[in-house]
Formats: sequence, C-alpha cells, structure tokens
Amino acid sequence: MFEKPGQTPGGASPMGPNMPSSTPPPPAPAQEPEDIFSGINTGGPKIAEDSGKTILPQKPKKGGGKRIVLIILIVIIVILLIVGGVLAYLSFFQTSEIDQPEPVAPAIDVNENINAIVNENINADVNININAPFDEDEIVLPPETVLIYRSSLDSDGDGLTDVEEDLYGTDPNNPDTDGDGFFDGEELIGGYDPTTGDGALLEDSDLVEKYSNSIFNYEILYPSPWTALPTDQSFREVVFQSATDEYIQVSIEDNPGQMDLISWYLTLSPLTNVNLLTLENTRKGHEALLSPDLSTYYIKTQARPDKVYVIDYYASNRTNANFLTTLKMMVNSFDLF
Repeated sequence: MFEKPGQTPGGASPMGPNMPSSTPPPPAPAQEPEDIFSGINTGGPKIAEDSGKTILPQKPKKGGGKRIVLIILIVIIVILLIVGGVLAYLSFFQTSEIDQPEPVAPAIDVNENINAIVNENINADVNININAPFDEDEIVLPPETVLIYRSSLDSDGDGLTDVEEDLYGTDPNNPDTDGDGFFDGEELIGGYDPTTGDGALLEDSDLVEKYSNSIFNYEILYPSPWTALPTDQSFREVVFQSATDEYIQVSIEDNPGQMDLISWYLTLSPLTNVNLLTLENTRKGHEALLSPDLSTYYIKTQARPDKVYVIDYYASNRTNANFLTTLKMMVNSFDLF
C-alpha cells in the first residue's frame, strides 16, 4: 500500500532500467565499542542486530531445579544424622557413668557350694595327710569338734557317780566312806578298797574280779557284778558288760613298726589335733594315750612293743557317762604276765 521513497510504482528505478547508479556508496559506519555484557541474558527479549528479529529467552530444562533441591535435602539429612548420632553416643556414656547401678551379687546355689566344699576338703585332707610324708611338727590340722564324755550325777563329789557308788557299795552322800582321808574315787583309781581303809587293796576285795587272757597274756580288774565275754574264739576282743547298756571293751591292735603311741594313733586318725591327745603313765608303769573324747586308752608295753592294747568305753547314746572312774581303775590295773 505504501511505497518507499525513491521507488516508482511497480518497483522500477526512476533512472530507468539497466542504468548504473551514479550515487556513491555510503560511508562505513563508525565502529562501536565492544559490549562486554553481550553474552548475558538480562531477562528481556533479545533483538538481533542484523535481522531485526526478537529472540525470546530459552526456558530452563525441566527437572534441573528439583535435582538441586533433592541433593540439598539429602546433605541436610546426612548432617542431621551425624550430629544426632554423636549426641546420642555422648549422652549414652554420660548416663552409664552417672547412673550405673551397683553390681548385684549372683545368686548362690547352696547345694553346689556345699558339694564343692565337701569334695574339696575331703580330697585335700586325704592327699596331704596320707600321701605326703609324715612330719608331726609341720602338720596344721583343722579345728576338730570332739564329743567329750562327762560323768553323770555325783552327789557327794568324791569322783564316783551315784551309779558307781551303788556298784561298789560306797556312801553316795559321803565322799570318804571308810574315813581314811581319801576320796572314794581316788582310792578306786589308785587300786585301793574305798570301803575298808587301812590301805586295803582293791584286788583283794570282793568288789572286783580279775580277768586273765592266756592268748595275749594280760590281766585286768573289772567290777564283780559285770560279765566278761570274748567276742570270738580269737580272744582278741573282750567285752565287760555292765547292768546298763554301757560296757568296756579290751582289744588288741598290731604295731609292726613299733611306733610311739601318738604316731601310731595318727596313722588311724590323721585329722586328729595332736594337742587334744594326752599321754599318761599307768599305775603298773605302762605308757597310755587318752583319746580326745576321754573314752579310750591306748596302752603300749615295753615287753610287747609290737602290740597296742585298747581299752574303750562305750556309753551308747549317752553324753553323761556312768563309769568313767571305773574305766580309769581298769586301765591302772592292766598288766602283762
């Protein structure tokens, strides 16, 4: 509709066709300075200089922003986990050091401990005392509980129990029945008649009997009302039976090594505390060893050092014995022939 200046309608030149132009070329435009911000998109549309076209900014690729956000979230979560783990670690150990409860002793199995103690003590004692060489001075023995027999009722305090007073015919209310200045019990142990006085010997009275063993060549006095019964035909053991369930027994034991009484006794009872053993001399001059419970005498003679003569008092289930003084009388009367 509108035509540019210098053109004729239809687009022909006014100078006529095929006519060279005599108009000189326009001068070259002055060079503009270089735009250092030409590569930066300022956000607005870009206008091309040569073509005059408007170039719109390119849209960002989809998904790029979301990936960056996801990476940032992962980094934050990892940092939080690390910080939380460190805090939990420190908190746990501080709590353990401050609030740690006192240790509780484990429950004790009574049966297990009893069995362990019993087995250990028995084995240790056997190995030490039997297998090891015997040395009396170096033995350290455990404390021993010993049942010690005591005499039963003695109304007048003369050394004879009331049962023995009746056995020998002495006065239970008079400590010196014959009035010779000696207690009845002392006279009986010393071999004297407590009913007669004047130094009368017990073996000459009718208060006792004398038992003689022709196999082992020993003799001993015993109360007349009692009975003497060998346990078998060997006559190695003889029982002197009282009117009660109590009795005194004489037996023969071998001592082939002719050991002294204490050493011999410890071979039979290695756990015995030697301090509880008592050595005495009988009225006949024999060495005698008294057991810890005061109920058994072991006699060794010079004539038969290879034998040990055992005189043992059996009180049945009693703890208060009736015939301890009678036991001493029989020990003092024991002799060889």
